[in-house]
Amino acid sequence: MKNCFLAILAIVGTVIGSGFISGKEIVVFFARFGIFSFPCIFLAFFLFFFLLKKLLGLGDGALQKLKTSKVAFVINLLLCLFFSSAMFAGISNLLAFDNLFLSLVIFFIVLMLAFLVYKYGLGSLDKINLVLVPFMIIVFIIMLAVKLDINGDLNLDCKFGGLSFLYCILYVILNTANGGVLIASIGSKLTKKQKTQVSFLSALTLSIILLIANIVLLLNPTSFDYAMPLVSIYSMSGHIIMTFVILIGCLTTLLTLVYTLSSSMRGLCKNEFIIFFISVILPLILSLLGFNFIVEYLYPLASILGIYILCDLLFARNGKSRRLFIKYRKSR
Repeated sequence: MKNCFLAILAIVGTVIGSGFISGKEIVVFFARFGIFSFPCIFLAFFLFFFLLKKLLGLGDGALQKLKTSKVAFVINLLLCLFFSSAMFAGISNLLAFDNLFLSLVIFFIVLMLAFLVYKYGLGSLDKINLVLVPFMIIVFIIMLAVKLDINGDLNLDCKFGGLSFLYCILYVILNTANGGVLIASIGSKLTKKQKTQVSFLSALTLSIILLIANIVLLLNPTSFDYAMPLVSIYSMSGHIIMTFVILIGCLTTLLTLVYTLSSSMRGLCKNEFIIFFISVILPLILSLLGFNFIVEYLYPLASILGIYILCDLLFARNGKSRRLFIKYRKSR
């Protein structure tokens, strides 16, 4: 039971990053398609369930599969760099307030937690997620519920509805490919029945949160133009609470990506400084491109690259399997 709970927290914590929890990602991939966004969220649930179950079934062999394909390995690194730079950019946006000392303290804490995950791996990530993710989900849903207005008018207008289903598919690929290695490694600790349960509950949790956030955004269409739409619709104490919740969302995804990058690099590189630079420092530099630019332009590109990663993980044989298959054929 504990393994299932930790697995769900890790998966949800991976997906709910700065793009998702700030609302920008939801606007780009769902809300801007108006009425078409609702069947797309329904489709996203089934896609999440299917892909999560497949990835959990790979176990620890997922990382080895990537290492046997240089192209897939490089693409996986690019995906992680895109996403982790977005998390750093999101955190920078959130900390852009007058109290410079507090901003620096919070950013220092973020870097320290990133170093801990880089140094101690999945064990430290599980402990952090166990504390942060449940709190984040509960507070986030409460904050969204406050903005739900039964009598409000939903903005259901859409000019390019036909593209909505394509964007939905790209969205799920984007988020599952991003955490593919971590999700697969989690599966090595689960039974076949537990993998199905974790896949279903993770997909259900993500879809429910996505649905509620989508409705809130459709009730507040003027928020679409903001870098962080869900922050823009709150004021006073609500603004502060939402900022803090989104900060946690950025942090949990960032830490997952630090783990994925560092574990991918180890085995191919023995220099710890280079591994730390690529896992933490390089994404921090790339975040200077800006949160808006990364989500609007690099995320759709990452979705396309993610298709290659998922195909390589789910369908391509690794080198060992291929050699065994050829040996078997020759013996016949």
